[in-house]
Amino acid sequence: MAGSPSDKHPDYLDREDEWTLMRDAVRGESAVKGQGERYLPKPSGFAAQPDKGKAFYAAYQKRARFPEIVNPAVQAMVGVIHQAEIQIELPERMDWIWERATADGLPLEAFHRRVTGQILEVGRYAILADAPESGNPYLAGYSAESLINWDEARQLYVLDESGLVRDGFGWTHQEQFLALELIDGRYTATRYNAAGKTMDGAAQPTTARREALTEIPLVVAGPRDLSLKTETPPLIGIARPAVSMYQLSADYRWQLFMSGQETLVVINGEAPDAVGAGACVSLQGGEGVTPDMKYVGPSGIGIAAHKTAIEDEKADAANAGARLFNSGDKSAESGDALRIRFTAETASLVSIAHASCAALERSLRYAALLHGLSEAEAQNITVTPPTSLVDRKMSPEEMGSIMNLWDKGLISGETAYTNLQDGGVASPDRDWDDEVKLIEEGGNIRLPSMDESGALP
Repeated sequence: MAGSPSDKHPDYLDREDEWTLMRDAVRGESAVKGQGERYLPKPSGFAAQPDKGKAFYAAYQKRARFPEIVNPAVQAMVGVIHQAEIQIELPERMDWIWERATADGLPLEAFHRRVTGQILEVGRYAILADAPESGNPYLAGYSAESLINWDEARQLYVLDESGLVRDGFGWTHQEQFLALELIDGRYTATRYNAAGKTMDGAAQPTTARREALTEIPLVVAGPRDLSLKTETPPLIGIARPAVSMYQLSADYRWQLFMSGQETLVVINGEAPDAVGAGACVSLQGGEGVTPDMKYVGPSGIGIAAHKTAIEDEKADAANAGARLFNSGDKSAESGDALRIRFTAETASLVSIAHASCAALERSLRYAALLHGLSEAEAQNITVTPPTSLVDRKMSPEEMGSIMNLWDKGLISGETAYTNLQDGGVASPDRDWDDEVKLIEEGGNIRLPSMDESGALP
């Protein structure tokens, strides 16, 4: 076979720098500064001084501040997506997966939040349904960086499983790769070491019914769908301004430091032994010589411009979706205007929520097949995404208008009830028929009269 298990797909190489940027930005200042000149180039003046330049750059970098805005944005958006109701329908035979979805015991809902977070962070996450020789199947998550190669026909995936392996009290780095292939129409898994040699031979996993799998049970989720095509990380519009703010912060703080470090200059005289409070300085002139002494320092003319540029980058981050950096006073906006603006800004969140739910649904179906459920039973597994991420509370006036339309027969009772559910007035857990029964059982609330077809007269 041509190539090596460690070879990377061209699309992987195209996105690798973006993923690195997002990972570092999410980890924050320590990770960003640890990358040195990758994010903060060395000023030419420092580079021209081999002896002192290294110390100057270290001080220049240390004074800079990286804004910790990317990780809070990711966590906040995960919260927005998962605060809405996400319904997961599983057969009773799959109840165990609620509490133990992964090999290390992560509950299903926590794993789902991880899927959503990874899609938000780098725009890609892979889930492999796997089963041990004995016991229940589980879901194994793989980061975007771990899925290094794939075939658009979905007949090959290569996962980089390299990492630290404990050796007594010490740790060593071990390289290994897992190739998932369809060979003669049958799912086959093979592990390779760093030299490209197979480690355990090829395995052909089967279901609990001893049936061969004709699909590779791996799902790749992106920010919009389950396509294999890599996409730009959804929150890179926050990460890039954050890096720009870090660079501007280095220049801004360096100028502030230098503006407070004035240099004493003595003209036509001897430099004093000491300066400052309590020190007496005397300059002796001579014939035709006028001694002088003064402090000089940088003008600091760029300080205000740098501060303005930092504020501009904050605005760019806000426009990209950073909720922590909203600028301007929104208190004067009407409720409708706020809802329209929020709905527009969360359009990408809706697509991410749908992709995350679709990935979990398909993975659970693969796990069901491995567990021995039939194809029909697996297809009954559903993960229903939220219809809206806007926490909309209906005003009394809006509720009154809807009830008036219903009372006049301009809308059906079911339509009115759906609107009340969307507005947070009616229970989301009861449908219209159940609500009618509860109203009738109450006995003290009058429903508008309807004919036999259910319509108002």
